[in-house]
Amino acid sequence: MEQVEYLEPSLAQVIERIGASYVTVVAAPRGTEVPIAGPAIHDPLSPAPPRPGAMALLVGLTADAPGAARTIRGLTGVAAAVLRSDAASAAPLAAAAAEAGVALVALESAMTWSHLHTLVEDAVLLGDSMVATPSRDLGSVPVGDLNALVNVVAETLDRPVEIVDTQWRLLAYSAVPGQVNDDLQRDVILNRTVPAKNAPRETRRLLLTSGRALRFSTGAPYDTAEHPIWRVGVGVRSGPEPLGMLWVLEGRDQLSDDRLVLVEEFARLAGAHLLRARAARTVDRERRGELVGQALDGRRPRSACRRLGLDPDSGIAVLAVAEPVGGDDPLGEHLLDGVATYFDAYRRPAACVLRDDTVYCLMPTADLATLREVAADLVRRLGLRRRLVAAVGGRVGADALPRSRRQADLALAVLRASGATVATIDEVRAAATLTELRSLLDDHPDLLLREADPVPPDAEDSVLAWIECHGDVRAAARRLGVHPNTLRYRIRRLAADGFDLTDPDTRLTTWMRLRLRHAGPDPAAQA
Repeated sequence: MEQVEYLEPSLAQVIERIGASYVTVVAAPRGTEVPIAGPAIHDPLSPAPPRPGAMALLVGLTADAPGAARTIRGLTGVAAAVLRSDAASAAPLAAAAAEAGVALVALESAMTWSHLHTLVEDAVLLGDSMVATPSRDLGSVPVGDLNALVNVVAETLDRPVEIVDTQWRLLAYSAVPGQVNDDLQRDVILNRTVPAKNAPRETRRLLLTSGRALRFSTGAPYDTAEHPIWRVGVGVRSGPEPLGMLWVLEGRDQLSDDRLVLVEEFARLAGAHLLRARAARTVDRERRGELVGQALDGRRPRSACRRLGLDPDSGIAVLAVAEPVGGDDPLGEHLLDGVATYFDAYRRPAACVLRDDTVYCLMPTADLATLREVAADLVRRLGLRRRLVAAVGGRVGADALPRSRRQADLALAVLRASGATVATIDEVRAAATLTELRSLLDDHPDLLLREADPVPPDAEDSVLAWIECHGDVRAAARRLGVHPNTLRYRIRRLAADGFDLTDPDTRLTTWMRLRLRHAGPDPAAQA
């Protein structure tokens, strides 16, 4: 096997990785080929300076802040310093950067500091894991092509191979003719994740911290004590960062010790592939996410759809996927990963973006019933560990996608209230309308519908029951648990006070007020 040459990326390479549209080099007294050792958050309250060669992220510092020049002069030893500013505003600080021998970089976009930290770290880790010459055993697999990588590893070991991420989600699996997967392997491929009973935390911890190839019994119901099925797993890392796990299906014939060493070497080399794949996925996801956002917001939606490969004139619906209730540990990017991986695995055209805690997907569709089946299958497969809900907006052209997105949001609110899992807007339209009305009232508290109701508080339940039973006194009385004559008396008393329930407009507005005030929409009943 070829030895790996560990290289630190240059400032120019890091800038290229981040993107010149986001950051600009304002001053580079030592040139842009200066090596970058990694990102470091600059803390003015910390007595320890950032480590030598680091790219210091000057969080909270602006170009016009008092003491900005003094802070930069004090960064002697770091390779570069980044502050949030446009290039023109940062230019007066170039002299201070030259005095310290530090490259000055302006962060000109709304990119978060945590995102920038991740991008710099990725660039450094990738530079630290580049293989100078592809090894003979790996052939000429392009860096980042995980499917080609696992196939080459499987051919070399003569065993099926798969790579999963740190959360046991499937990233790639081998498909070599003549190699047979067992039942567990087939389950993983079909569900795109390792079943929870076969994914213990202790196994994950051992693999991601030891760096050694370890052998495990598959366990019931896939094998027996007399005839165990063995698997070899090893953690995949890039520098200090755990990226995933490589698994080899041994079967009943165990690999030799020298082959286990080879598995560890393959896992080490897989780090560069995983990191490059993640970097490419991040760039593509950001580009596609921006286009999806434009379409959802009605900003040049036809152009955005064309660039996403969607016909703007054919039917497109918005699919919204989220957790039933937001918690302290939202899935966030993991949910986006899962949804995108699902559509990739089943070759279904979709373009997705994460907004807050919800993933929105633009789905070309001929009918909503088919898309509902897709949504139900997605929720079933991805909801093995945490429950999900999915709502489908109306089928529209590109120009009406904001309306479909609004419908998906309303249907999602109904699902969260009802405890149901999947619905199209047509299935919950009545409940969604009431949800929209409540939102309208919240936004406009001066509407007449908010004004005091002439129905006395002790008669509200009776009036609501009478209206919803369409004036059927006996049915309404059964619902209330009172005698029909009691209800008749209450209605006659209201009429004597000038509240006429025989007027259809009065019935409509009264029902809306009482329904929204007391019970809110009953999604299960409305659906």
